Amino acid sequence: MARSSFHYLKWNFVFEVQFTSFILGHHIYKSVWTPTLGQKLNCPDYDCKEAKQHDEYAIGTYLEANTGSELVGHVPMELSYLIYTFLRAYGDNEISVKVTGSRRLENGLVVPGTFKARTPSRAVATKFVRGILRLKELCAHMDISVETLRKIPMLS
Repeated sequence: MARSSFHYLKWNFVFEVQFTSFILGHHIYKSVWTPTLGQKLNCPDYDCKEAKQHDEYAIGTYLEANTGSELVGHVPMELSYLIYTFLRAYGDNEISVKVTGSRRLENGLVVPGTFKARTPSRAVATKFVRGILRLKELCAHMDISVETLRKIPMLS
């Protein structure tokens, strides 16, 4: 067999940061969405003029459905700038959140979740972890913790 017909596999790596926090705004979106344990939501950068009046770095949480995506909440204001800059650092960066508990009443209805931030850059992932840890120091009232930072091989 000729070697020229053999194709080599190429591996790329993605760095994943997993941390816990919560989704806000459920009191507004409860007619549209009922949180289910294990349900996955996406957190793309979004342009909501109403939200941008209160927080210029607002990040929404979206439920993916057959008919498109539905806004069902947003990340806490304390986290929004960190996530906003993370999403803008690379076009491939993405953040999702998985519901880990039932809604509870705090300042409005909140839904606990585990966030996953993925990036092709180790430097961006490390800086993101440092940002979360710094946020935890500054905002003692906020229930946030970093669970993992890991390197995931992806076949391309």
